[in-house]
Amino acid sequence: MDYYDHIQHIEDFLKGFVNRSENMSAVAAFNLHMKLPTNETNVTVLQRDTTRHVVGSIILITAYAILICISLFGNSIVCYVIMRNRRMYTVTNFFIANMAISDLFVTCLNVPFTIARNVLDEWPFGDFICHLVNFSLMISVYVSTFTLTAIALDRQYVLLYPLKPRITKRTGIVILVLIWVISFFLSLPYGIYTEVTEVSFVSRFVKRCRAVFPEPKAEFEMTLTLTTTIIQYFIPLTIIGFSYGRIVRKLWRRTHLGAVTHSQQRSQNRAKRKSIKLLITVVVIFALCWMPLNLYHILTDFHPDATVFRYDSTVFFVFHWIAISSTCYNPFVYCWMNESFRKEVNSCVDVCFKSCYSSSSRRRNRHGGSFSGCDFLNRCRRKTMSKILRSSSTFSTIPYSNKSYRQRESTDKSKDDIPLYETSQTIVYDFSNVSAD
Repeated sequence: MDYYDHIQHIEDFLKGFVNRSENMSAVAAFNLHMKLPTNETNVTVLQRDTTRHVVGSIILITAYAILICISLFGNSIVCYVIMRNRRMYTVTNFFIANMAISDLFVTCLNVPFTIARNVLDEWPFGDFICHLVNFSLMISVYVSTFTLTAIALDRQYVLLYPLKPRITKRTGIVILVLIWVISFFLSLPYGIYTEVTEVSFVSRFVKRCRAVFPEPKAEFEMTLTLTTTIIQYFIPLTIIGFSYGRIVRKLWRRTHLGAVTHSQQRSQNRAKRKSIKLLITVVVIFALCWMPLNLYHILTDFHPDATVFRYDSTVFFVFHWIAISSTCYNPFVYCWMNESFRKEVNSCVDVCFKSCYSSSSRRRNRHGGSFSGCDFLNRCRRKTMSKILRSSSTFSTIPYSNKSYRQRESTDKSKDDIPLYETSQTIVYDFSNVSAD
């Protein structure tokens, strides 16, 4: 069940209600349903309805516009930084870039049309866009969820079995291709069974982009909803929670080897707690973002007493907004809390400001030394970036024996995207690469 079904249910409900009120006007029937005073004029009702529609449209546009801005900024920076630097061509970063691309698909192909779909009276974009919008939403959701699961499994393998060979870049690319192929086929029903149809909406016919399922429609919709919820939410959440649970358990039970001072042990425990909190945050964000909308679909499809809940558009759009907001959290949780990634962002900012400074210097030389805003930004940039970097360090220490370190040192270090540092018979992991969702 997709978000277009919500509008379809409202239309069907109103159509059935009007049919049961043949001797009444459409507005009078609607007034009776809303329990409005019988002496209230039709003009007043229409004015009030128009006002509610305008206010609701403004709130809807503003809420989704915030998501678009944050998601475009965060995910675009992620893709740019990873593609710009060959030293960041690692399996983990490939997974993160793939997730950022899928989130951009939702932001660019789905959210704008969602706004238009619910602000405009009719669907003006034609059949192709109708099929594409719903299909792109589902394929992006599947790709993002499966990539989160792949990151969790990869982090579990790396940290629980550090002496075994790592996943190669070629294998990582094959995994990403499989994720897209599987997501494509799982999303086909949402693209095939969506079309532009003319429907009777109270007193006139309008064109709507809506789901049109084959007979028996109710059984098909219930099966599709249940299958999607299990594959997209419950199975990935179980795998992610189990994988990170094993990592947390390993970190928590690990003991320090060798002579460690009290201050060193306290520092290691503090870093360990920070890493565990980060992993818990990953699971909680994924669960909370997608749980309301999935439960909404299950409740409205399988519970016969949920009709009032189904026709409440406010509830639906709040849940839908929360689910789509996951496209904003992913780049910050996975990348901005990554030490090496933040350094690359700082490097990109350096290049941009140096270019801006050079351009402004040339302009000052030509125009007699006028001061520009770019000079002020260049002066403030280093202090601001250093504060950001100091405020979000995510290193963790995991004790290891010298023997294990020597064995690990003999492996191909070029395949590792988690830097290792030997300090007092411990190995310090940049645990930010472990973070997921």
